[in-house]
Amino acid sequence: MSSVSFVIPVFNKSIFLEYIIQSLRMQEGNFEREYIFIDDGSTDDSYRKLKILTKDLRSCKILKQVNRGSANATNVGIKLAKMKYIKFLDADDVILSETTISLLNLLEKNPNVILAYGLQRKVKSLKNVDLFEKFNHSDYSIISNTLFKAMRNSMFNPSQFLVRTDLCKKVGGCDERIKFSQEYSLTLRLSVFGKFIRLNHPIAILPFNVPGQISEKQNNQIYRVSKALELFIEDNPQLELKSLLYAQRRITARAWRFAKRFKKDGYFSYWFLLYLKGVFGMRSNILENCKEANRVYHDFLD
Repeated sequence: MSSVSFVIPVFNKSIFLEYIIQSLRMQEGNFEREYIFIDDGSTDDSYRKLKILTKDLRSCKILKQVNRGSANATNVGIKLAKMKYIKFLDADDVILSETTISLLNLLEKNPNVILAYGLQRKVKSLKNVDLFEKFNHSDYSIISNTLFKAMRNSMFNPSQFLVRTDLCKKVGGCDERIKFSQEYSLTLRLSVFGKFIRLNHPIAILPFNVPGQISEKQNNQIYRVSKALELFIEDNPQLELKSLLYAQRRITARAWRFAKRFKKDGYFSYWFLLYLKGVFGMRSNILENCKEANRVYHDFLD
């Protein structure tokens, strides 16, 4: 029998917890499971609700810590996970009842694949989501060149994927230098180990306009993604030159677009010069060029 650790970081998600825990309770399939909730210093009644709503869940751990950010909270869950696979879940999302078993089957049947994920769909309210919505489990795609795809953009949010626990531990989990958008740094770290597989159906349901949602702050989000990529290439200088050049191109292009839009800079600006270095694949000072490009966001961060 296979096994799954459900890892759920929580910060001020009291109004969503009823729906989230119900979707966990409804997960179908014959596999061993454990639940790990990490309350990351919530100031609402999330912790109290967690204690009440999880009473009927077997093998359930609830930890409470001072606020250290979602990357740290996720890493706490990874360290505690004992099952073969980890299924992450954001504490304001729900997953369909067949989500975990469908992703689990894809990984078990494709041993050369290290991570399985599905699509997402947004709704106005989680209240009326049909958790038993059916979908075609055989409609999937093998994703190669995962490193380049991960460098290009964030491929999924935490609620969309299932991954081998041993690899999560091996790569050291999320980069805690980036406190939020934790899945992106983890995806980058995992992408060097093999192929992913994508289930071509929405399996994670997300609400629109969550109060205080990190993704609402676009400037911060763009910076975090670019900074995570910069730190990734700094930590992995052994990457092939083409990978380093592609990272430089992504970071400098993102910085130039930001400078044009928010700073109203033109073609004679410093940011455009950095962009040209990325476009033409300048091989010298790649990391320094990336660090410089990421300075464009500093006056705009919340």
